[in-house]
This record gives sequence, structure tokens and C-alpha cells, in this order.
Amino acid sequence: MKWWLVAPKVAALMAPPLFLACGVTLGGGLLGAFGHWLAGHQADADASQIAFRIRIWAVAVAIGGTISALESFEQSLATRAVLDLVRSGLTLTAAYAGAELGYWLIRAWMQS
Repeated sequence: MKWWLVAPKVAALMAPPLFLACGVTLGGGLLGAFGHWLAGHQADADASQIAFRIRIWAVAVAIGGTISALESFEQSLATRAVLDLVRSGLTLTAAYAGAELGYWLIRAWMQS
């Protein structure tokens, strides 16, 4: 199979969880810092710390809920369905990369 035939399908599979996790991390970090600021906790209102704490929840949101995604991953391991296993692995990897990207963007923005 040629890579240029597979690449668009892989990109279409990985783009939604990547951008969803990135958006959840960015939005959660910024809104959390704004909430801290509104409550009068100016010293604790660091958006990058809040974004760091919610990365795992961004991954959970991006894969569509932790239990169902992990159950399908386990089922594909048990039945040796390699294609489903690769698809689930790519989805999890893209979601984690998106959460890290969101954290990195907030951290870079807070340092400048």
C-alpha cells in the first residue's frame, strides 16, 4: 500500500482528537485562570499550572470517554484485531499530543 493513499486517512483519524484535546486544554487553562482571578486569588492564577492539571481530562474528552475507549482497546487486544488496535493507538496518541500541545502553547504564552 502506498503511503500517499494512507496518509489522508490517518490524518482524518488523528485530527479530531488532537484538536479537541488541544482546545480543551487551552480553554480549561485560560478559563480556570480567569476564574481564579475573579475569585481574588491572583497569586495562584497561573494558566499553565491549570492546563497541566487538566491534560488527562482533555485526553478523556478527546477519545470519547475513558471506559468505552479502553474497553474497545482491550477487546481488540483480546481478539488480535491489529487494525482496530492501531486505530485506537493512533487516536490515543493524537489526543495526548493535542493535550501536550495546548499545555505548551499556554506555557509559551505565559512566559512571554
